[in-house]
Amino acid sequence: MGIYSSVESHRKMNFDGVRNPAYAQAIRAAVTSSSVVLDLGAGLGMLGFIAARAGARKVYMVEPEPVIEVTRKVAEANGLRNVECIQATAETLKLAEKADLIVSVFTGNFLLTEDLLPSLFYARDHFLAPGGRLLPDRSRMMVAPVSVPSFYQENVENWSLAQASAHGVESYGIDYRAARPFVANSMFYDSAKKFEAQLLAAPACLMEMDFMTATRAECDGAVELPVIEGGECHGWLGWFDMRLGGQWLSTAPDADPTHWRQVFMPLEKPVAVEAGQVLGFGLKRQEYGEWIWTTDYDGGQQRQSTFLSEPLTPEILRRKSDDFQPELNERGQAMGYVLSHFDGRASSGSLADALLQHFGSSFSSRDDALRFVKSLAKKFG
Repeated sequence: MGIYSSVESHRKMNFDGVRNPAYAQAIRAAVTSSSVVLDLGAGLGMLGFIAARAGARKVYMVEPEPVIEVTRKVAEANGLRNVECIQATAETLKLAEKADLIVSVFTGNFLLTEDLLPSLFYARDHFLAPGGRLLPDRSRMMVAPVSVPSFYQENVENWSLAQASAHGVESYGIDYRAARPFVANSMFYDSAKKFEAQLLAAPACLMEMDFMTATRAECDGAVELPVIEGGECHGWLGWFDMRLGGQWLSTAPDADPTHWRQVFMPLEKPVAVEAGQVLGFGLKRQEYGEWIWTTDYDGGQQRQSTFLSEPLTPEILRRKSDDFQPELNERGQAMGYVLSHFDGRASSGSLADALLQHFGSSFSSRDDALRFVKSLAKKFG
């Protein structure tokens, strides 16, 4: 099951009292009686329904998860005959006509998280009519150095035995300092209220992306920020702004809260800064890749990466290499066997029996083999 497969997983987005009014204003301004609208990643269809109510000739709701069946029921219950619900990804979608407007919420936390934008670019290139529009059509990645003493203590320093003992955290005599470097290379997504962040410099735009012309959803930006208020810098807070028609919607820590969260990128060691001092920050990330952030300050530099947030053994590194030549293990062979017999003639039960016969050591029971078959049938059958 995907992370957006249940109705509950869409609740915060469906009833986002900040995001949805901003989208609604932009959609109503863009839609005419002749408009064909593609709601990409429609979920429960709130944005597509707004377009349908605004008078669009046709609205295509496209969602890869089965929750689209609920969206279909909602459309029927509301008498929206100009709505068509399709279970598909952008890459597998087939439409009989081009869209005048593509509406999406493919901006993840800090814009690139979840790697949704490549699918938006694919849909733009294949389904947007000449002269068509995107909502949103532009975005900015914003950063600022912050002091977050309580959050840093709870989430980073408490992995250090000496620090943990000093702050009343029971460690039961176990030294967990070996785990701290992994945490210090992690990115933390949470609400502005949870971070209790004090900005030490005015926010800066790290990167701006035009969705109408972009071909890659990646980041390679650097900024220099003069410190306005001295204090202890624990890392960087990041968020994004996006343009909906003629208006910008921000997910900044001081903006009205939405379902999106800010991200905290910690320093390995906090740095004391003074007003007037200049801090440098760089951020790199390829599509579907790891985040790398660099901090330059008077007297030093710190460089961190989510690549180092998980244990790395020689075997793991070997498998991550572009030169790795994989071979199917027995579980993989079992998967290949099942997929090769998805020909409309073999039942799930008979395939489970065949798995036990040919790959018995990979399954604990017939029920285990049957669950395996059904999971593949759900994805590929």
